[in-house]
Amino acid sequence: MNEKKAVEIMTKWLSHPNELAKEPAQIRAAGSFSYDGNDYVILRFQPERSGQWQVGVVGFDEAGEECGHTFSEYEEYDEATAKERCIAMIDELKEYWKSRLQADLERMGITEEEYNNMSSEEFQQKWSEAEKQEAMRIGCVLLEDAGIDFDALSGALQKAFHVTAENATRDDGMLVFEQGPNMIAVSLMEAPVRDGEAQFYAQANYLWDKAVDAAKRHRAHLLVMARNAEGNAIETACYFADTVNICCKETGALGIYTTGNVYEPAFYDQWTQTLREHKLPIPIWIYLGLVQDEHGNNGYTYGMTAFGRPEIEIVASSRSLQEIYDFMHNVCAWLLAERMYFRDGETLTFAPGQKLTVTKSKAVFVEGESFKIAY
Repeated sequence: MNEKKAVEIMTKWLSHPNELAKEPAQIRAAGSFSYDGNDYVILRFQPERSGQWQVGVVGFDEAGEECGHTFSEYEEYDEATAKERCIAMIDELKEYWKSRLQADLERMGITEEEYNNMSSEEFQQKWSEAEKQEAMRIGCVLLEDAGIDFDALSGALQKAFHVTAENATRDDGMLVFEQGPNMIAVSLMEAPVRDGEAQFYAQANYLWDKAVDAAKRHRAHLLVMARNAEGNAIETACYFADTVNICCKETGALGIYTTGNVYEPAFYDQWTQTLREHKLPIPIWIYLGLVQDEHGNNGYTYGMTAFGRPEIEIVASSRSLQEIYDFMHNVCAWLLAERMYFRDGETLTFAPGQKLTVTKSKAVFVEGESFKIAY
């Protein structure tokens, strides 16, 4: 019974976008064993029909439920060593989940001794308190001038979010409305963003060569703010992105100034649409900075603190800038989608055979402390 269930579980695991992103060409149970109080099924599978067989494992607890020990490092299947490799993977998984727990305890300010003496209700209360944070986002939609039809914009926003008159306040050049615990405000400012901030930060956009020109041309802007009363930073970011995107489409905006960058409206729209696919639009939520210097290639994030996490840095790497960009994108998406947190000194694996050390120290390219990944 466990063998059939294990095949289904491993097939689903392999089909995840972070793994094969598809079902294996073939998969079969190849044995079973007991280890440290759980029962395990050894799997062998072929990612491609003509490829080599590879080994994986699925674990079950006493009740016959999957115990969180489903994994593969995509190593070649060898009947003589399959059990040994599965036990090694199980031990690695246990260390991984222990590290994840320690990261959560560190974030909540709880010692392991305190955790061991807590009831599940007490731990859940501490978790809820740690999850709540200041969830607010602010940005500016850059306009050529203030001569927009603000009433039409307000109507478009209310229609898009199904906002009733009772849940909205409209004034001359201002709209405030609510969506459950979320409050969104849009205000027309008949002047450029102060102190030349937009022009300055536009220089950071290496993906849009017209960013500085767009920032220089703007003579007015829409100030957009989204806030979540329950501290849900991801929900806030979703409402903010949709609101800004509608503002751009309705006004023919020049650009969007937020998160230490000036974004191209088409780029912003492209990534906002991924929300419809239940994906996180990391490049418009978090600035992924790239720097070349005499020590090598570097990368850093600007915006992870809005999600309650320190920024991430990669320093003096031999990897290409594209590799660093893609890696930071994937790490940020993983942290937010899986509600993960790093712990100083832990070792991470994002690819078969890869082991990356994470250290927390004073940041190089941003303020405060950052988690540096030896990539």
